[in-house]
Amino acid sequence: MHQAVHEAGNFGGGASVAVIDTGIAEHEDLNVVGGESFVSTEPTYEDLNGHGTHVAGTIAALDNTVGVIGVAPDAELYAVKVLDSFGSGYTSDIAAGIEWAADQGIDIANLSLGGPTGSPVLEQAADYAEEQGTLLIAAAGNSGTRGIGYPAAYDNVISVAAVDSSNNKASFSSFGPENNIAAPGVDTLSTYIGGEYTELSGTSMASPHVAGVAALVQATNPAASAEEIGQILQETATPLGNEEFFGSGLVDAEAAIGR
Repeated sequence: MHQAVHEAGNFGGGASVAVIDTGIAEHEDLNVVGGESFVSTEPTYEDLNGHGTHVAGTIAALDNTVGVIGVAPDAELYAVKVLDSFGSGYTSDIAAGIEWAADQGIDIANLSLGGPTGSPVLEQAADYAEEQGTLLIAAAGNSGTRGIGYPAAYDNVISVAAVDSSNNKASFSSFGPENNIAAPGVDTLSTYIGGEYTELSGTSMASPHVAGVAALVQATNPAASAEEIGQILQETATPLGNEEFFGSGLVDAEAAIGR
C-alpha cells in the first residue's frame, strides 16, 4: 500500500504522531521519542495491555531488519496513555491526552478507541486540537451496526472504517454517515508487548493505517494544515461504494502524496 511511497524516499520524516491509547511498550522495532500518562494508576506510558503498541507499529514500526515496517517509520512517535492495562479509561483522561498532544504541537493523533456517546469535555478537546492544528484520526467502532463511536463521530475527527483484504466491509466495522475513510483492519500484523508481534483485527487497526498516511502527507507538505491533510486523504481515497460503510473510500498513500 505504501511501498511505492517508501521507494520514492518518503518515510514520514519530520511529521509527528501521537498514539492516544494504552501506551507504547519498549520494542526493538519502535522508537518512541516522548509521551505522557494520564492514567492515575499507571504513571508511565509503558504499555501493559498491548493495544497501543500494536497501533504504534502500524504507524511507525522501524524500517530495519526485524519484524514489520510501519506506514511512516521515520515519523516522530509519541505515547499518550489514556487507557489502563485492561484497555478501559475515562473520557476526561482521553480529553486530557488529546489536549496534551495539541499543546505539544503534534501533527497527527491516532485514537483507536471510542464510546457510544460523546461528552462536552471530549468535544471541547477535539475542538481544541483543531484550533491548535492537530489532526485527529479515530476508529469508527466495532459494533458491526449503524452508529459511529465518539470521538470518531465528531465532524472535526476523521472516522476510519475497516475493510478486509478483499476491500469488503469488515463484519465488525461500525457504519454511518460520519465515516470519512476506510483502511485495512483484519488480521493486521504488528508489534506487541514483550517484544512480540501479533495479528489483531478491528477498526483500531484501520485507524493507524490512515494516521500513517497522514504523516506521509505531512512530511511531503510540511506547511499543510490539519484540515488540508484530512481533505487530501479523503479526496484521494479509492471509492468502494456505500459511503456509510467506507466514507470516501480506501486510503491511498501514493495518490495522497501525489497531491
